[in-house]
Amino acid sequence: LPSGGGFSGTSDSYQADEGSDYTTTSTTFVDVDATNFSLTITTTGGNVLIGFYGVVKSGASQGVHFDVDIDGTRAGLDDGIIGIKSASVDDQMPVTFVHLETGLSAASHTFKLQWKRNGGTATLYAGAGTSTADYHPQFWVQELN
Repeated sequence: LPSGGGFSGTSDSYQADEGSDYTTTSTTFVDVDATNFSLTITTTGGNVLIGFYGVVKSGASQGVHFDVDIDGTRAGLDDGIIGIKSASVDDQMPVTFVHLETGLSAASHTFKLQWKRNGGTATLYAGAGTSTADYHPQFWVQELN
C-alpha cells in the first residue's frame, strides 16, 4: 500500500451467482454485465484498488482481454488491464487482477468490468451450475485513505 494508506474508505463488490454464464464475441471492449458488474462508490479523492477474479473459456489460440471503465474512460488503455490466451478450445483459465487507480477526485465514481475477444466466443463462468465449471467471479473496488 502507499505510505499511510489503509482500507478505511468506501467499497463495493459483486460476486456472481447467475442463471447462465456470460459470453461475448465482441472484438471491442463491452460491459460484462452493465447492471451487476457496475459498481459505484463516493470517494474522498485519491486512490482506489480495483480487483477481479473469475474463470474463462475461449477457443484455441484466442485471446480474452479484461479492463475497467471508470466514469467512461478505460483504465488499462490499449488491450486492457490483463489478457490471456488459451492453448486449447477446452481450457478453463483463471483470470485475476488488482489495479491501482490514482488521483480520482472526491466524487461519485462508477467502475464497470469490461472484456473483449480476438475472435470466436469467450465464456465467463458465473455460478450458473455449469458442470465442472460452477465458478463465481467477483469484482470489487476499495477506496484507500
